[in-house]
Amino acid sequence: MENVNILIVEDDISFASLLQERLVLLGYRSYDIVSIDSIADALEVKEEYTPDVILLDLNIRDCSGITTYERIHEIFDEATIIVLSGMDNRTLSLEIVSKGAQDYLLKNEINAGVLDKTIKYGMLRRTFQVKLTESEKKYKDLFYNSPLPMLKLAVNTFEVLFCNQAALSLFDAQNPNEIVGKSLNEFIISEPNLTSDEHTPRWIGLYKQRTLLNRELSTQVVLNQLTEDKEAYIALIVDKTDELLFEQSKYEIIAQAEEGEKKKIARELHDGIGQQLALLNLLLQNLKPNTSEEEALDQIKQLLQGSIQELREMAYNLLPPALDKGFLNALERFAHRINATGKMNLKLSTHDQIHEDSFAKVDRFNLYRIVQEVLNNALKHSQASEISISIQPIEDSNISVIITDNGVGFDDKGLIEGLGMQNMKYRMEMAGIKGKISSEKGRGVIVELTFKG
Repeated sequence: MENVNILIVEDDISFASLLQERLVLLGYRSYDIVSIDSIADALEVKEEYTPDVILLDLNIRDCSGITTYERIHEIFDEATIIVLSGMDNRTLSLEIVSKGAQDYLLKNEINAGVLDKTIKYGMLRRTFQVKLTESEKKYKDLFYNSPLPMLKLAVNTFEVLFCNQAALSLFDAQNPNEIVGKSLNEFIISEPNLTSDEHTPRWIGLYKQRTLLNRELSTQVVLNQLTEDKEAYIALIVDKTDELLFEQSKYEIIAQAEEGEKKKIARELHDGIGQQLALLNLLLQNLKPNTSEEEALDQIKQLLQGSIQELREMAYNLLPPALDKGFLNALERFAHRINATGKMNLKLSTHDQIHEDSFAKVDRFNLYRIVQEVLNNALKHSQASEISISIQPIEDSNISVIITDNGVGFDDKGLIEGLGMQNMKYRMEMAGIKGKISSEKGRGVIVELTFKG
């Protein structure tokens, strides 16, 4: 039989002797069994003896009741404790088992078989408990020492229950008390916040967050619902701030190069081909055709005039000079040019609180390009007779630009993104402009742009 150190804590000498005899008959070695009758003896025994199992009577020479269990458990905190109970303290024994004792035995029902099974089952449960404790410790070590910021959140409220060291560092916290107990939504400054619909079994979202030191972060929040605890999430917070700043810097470099090329092309069109077409137009004006050639020459002149006009429109769109005087000025000039074609009526409505300074915090050039793309798409595809642009202040110092047409519309669920739409979305993402497109067949298109004013 496996060697098991058994400590009997019992002040009834005859009953303690009976237990020892039965244990020896069961195959336990007599020199592995020690009997004591007080807490004082337990403190002395501890110096030279480490029990695996303790058979504990709650009422001994110098202690009684729950206090006896607590003192013995404190002295031998790794031992399996089995309470020896009389009929009069059975309820108390059950209470002590709920506090951590492995089992209890009624003294008047103890026999060899019951005693042996109780010891073996107690040892087995203790082994499982040790393994579980070790497993939990490994999990906690992995959680707390992970280089990635991690939080344990309550379902529905998103209250922080635990956090690791990396999360403390991310949120500029000195200790867990500065984070634990707060909802993760208290740190999120973008809209919308986390909601109870975002769950099971995995959810990912991008959020702007503010730390305790008011640093703004761009983060990716990954929620995983725990398998065994349906009332909690493990949240992984990935700091995307540097990555997005790099993307922003890269975008600005590309945008500057792109605009530089557009300016170069616009100047080449205006100063090169444009001047040549203008000269050709003058030469044609000086020709004296005979009667049979007049009709053909008139057609050539009309085609040439149309080419010159298209070239000017192309150069203007590549390099709108009106934008140097402000976004509203450029938009008014663009609306005037569209209305001058007679193909469509464009109405521009600007709230009294909106002026050029209202666009100081937004990338005005890319905002203009986005609006320009929307209007060009409407001119090409919508078959609309009217377009309206409404610029209004909205909550939280934001501004909305709403573009509406009365054209044929489309099924926005089946929208296929072309290059123009992809460029629009890319410009919006990099410039911090939020966009929403809605449409139905036969009901036109509504495009709403919102940004910080």
